[in-house]
Amino acid sequence: MKINLIIPSFYPAIVYGGPIFSTLNTCKELAKLEDVDIYVSTTNANMGSRLDLKANQSIEIESGLNVKYYNETVVGKFSLALFFNVWRDIKNSDVVHVQAIFNSPVPISLFLARILSKPTLLTPRGSLGSWVMGQGSVFKRLWLWLFIRPFSNYVVWHVTAEQERLEVLHHYPSAKVEIISNGIFIDEYTKVNTISKNDYIQKFTNSTSINVNKIVISMGRLQKKKGFDILIDSFSHVIEKFPNSYLLIAGPDEGEKIDLENKILELGLQDFVYLIGSIESQDKVDFLANADIFVLPSHNENFGNVYLESLAAGTPIIASKGTPWGSIEDYNCGYWVENSIICTSTAMINLLEKDRELMKNNSVKLAQGYDWSSIAMQFYKLFTKIV
Repeated sequence: MKINLIIPSFYPAIVYGGPIFSTLNTCKELAKLEDVDIYVSTTNANMGSRLDLKANQSIEIESGLNVKYYNETVVGKFSLALFFNVWRDIKNSDVVHVQAIFNSPVPISLFLARILSKPTLLTPRGSLGSWVMGQGSVFKRLWLWLFIRPFSNYVVWHVTAEQERLEVLHHYPSAKVEIISNGIFIDEYTKVNTISKNDYIQKFTNSTSINVNKIVISMGRLQKKKGFDILIDSFSHVIEKFPNSYLLIAGPDEGEKIDLENKILELGLQDFVYLIGSIESQDKVDFLANADIFVLPSHNENFGNVYLESLAAGTPIIASKGTPWGSIEDYNCGYWVENSIICTSTAMINLLEKDRELMKNNSVKLAQGYDWSSIAMQFYKLFTKIV
């Protein structure tokens, strides 16, 4: 089976966050199957720049996985090379998988797949959530009407959770929708370097502190959607209950860092709240595993890989109801709450008072159901079903 994945950006464009890794891992696991070959059609977009690799030609990432990075004519906006050449990739495939909604490769890919009679899977990647739709709503609704609606009943929609399924059906009531979650390599989060709270603060903030009380963490691109302003306001109440506690937020800036720094100063939290930038590999695992709780009051997530990563590392989470993580309350490893300051701060205080070891065991138990090998097999069955 030849699968043509069409996506605006692909690894190593990690500046775009979790979706880059989830897509890569899905492709790698699918490519391990004997009768599957993955051909990725993407661009060399890397936020405000281009990836430093050969453009407009196929590159073998590993056996069964080939990627063609079409050159971005206007960085982050449009690829003329993809526009004129992606038809060949679609023609040579058995099934097409288009990811994203509000990106230029999407309408042309859906049109060509329809003309060439190729079965198509469409993954919106959280683009249809109410909060996301509210940002530039007039343009987005026009885009959905003109460029997506004509194909909405001819594709199979892939979503990562029930919440996202309802978002698709809100716009396209007769759409065919299948749920397959994102995944994780569980073993990567079991190899932890255990460090003391004092050493933890020194390692990730370069500041020296003694008698550290609680450590609250978060992770994600610094953008309005993630709700870090709500988190910082909420932490100002938490530190009254647990003095000498710290909040560390990891992730690259996407235009929100200055506002967050100003909020930290206004609240007088500059000695206890740190924006530490991006962390990867073993540092990321240690960052997640050695904290007391993970909190991300995001306005909207179709899945939210970082929640799962924290759980796999054994750290309980607080997720907003704009995310599909209500199951954490069933497993007693966190809270699923409205992303208001009062709800978030109350949940943080309550979770910090719970037994940490019990929370660790419950968190890992929930994460174990999301291993990538299982997720890839679900995709394989879906592709086989629609071909």
